[in-house]
Amino acid sequence: MDTDSGTALRSRPAAAPATAPRVGAAERDRAVELLGDAFGAGYLTKEEFDERLDVATRARHRTELDALLADLPAKLRTSRDRALRRARKARAARLGVRIHAGVYAGTSLLMVVVWLAVGRATDFWYPWPIWPVLGWGVGVLGHAVPVTLAVRARERRKTFNSIA
Repeated sequence: MDTDSGTALRSRPAAAPATAPRVGAAERDRAVELLGDAFGAGYLTKEEFDERLDVATRARHRTELDALLADLPAKLRTSRDRALRRARKARAARLGVRIHAGVYAGTSLLMVVVWLAVGRATDFWYPWPIWPVLGWGVGVLGHAVPVTLAVRARERRKTFNSIA
């Protein structure tokens, strides 16, 4: 594809083959982000970026997007994919901690209610729920602290890298 003259993208046929899969807004947005990364990294000139951006926003088939991104370095796509995977992994870790803490709180409350009911019925008030609550609490902390520290460290690195 000849991108220097700027005619290659304009002279391409408007319609892709009928067998080509159609693209949705998310795929077009991803292509636009990759083009922005390529422009920011100096792989595209302003004219090339504008031209490809126009084609990407109007693309209907995957072959059109593939043609726009074919001559760009693969490291642009993999670095963005890696960042998305890291973000999803961090969200999943935080969700796991929230679920663990929620189940812990609910079960602890249930044990206290059982303890109150049994104590009232038998007039025996040994505080047995303290042991499972403390033991499980150590497990919840052992889950929450590393996840929180890792997420905060990742956010600090991201902030530092954006400043530098």
